[in-house]
Amino acid sequence: MIVDDELDLLESVAWLLETEGFRVSLHDDPRRAVAAISDGLAPDLVMLDYRMPWLNGSQTLQQMRGFGLTAPAVLVSAMASLAAESAAAGFDESLSKPFEFDQMVRLMRSLLPGAPAPGAGMA
Repeated sequence: MIVDDELDLLESVAWLLETEGFRVSLHDDPRRAVAAISDGLAPDLVMLDYRMPWLNGSQTLQQMRGFGLTAPAVLVSAMASLAAESAAAGFDESLSKPFEFDQMVRLMRSLLPGAPAPGAGMA
């Protein structure tokens, strides 16, 4: 699951991840992402932008954890100072914007033991 209010970023990252064999759930509104978790969606990993309208990434994660989310969570932010605070907020890792796609995929594979092998989405 990727939650970010930048729709262009969501769409491009989703396309790239799908070519790598990942299934992706996109949400441009953190409230809808929390609702999806409360309705039973159980993603293997959650990537949350920090600065979003309505709820920031930490608030979103807190609400998701309240609904039983146990998946690893990655904080994505252009604010470098948040990297140190991300662990205290319950995130497993952080990723600074702008990031290289390969860097993001390596991070995801390190957090997901059953992640698809490189190029698994290619037909």
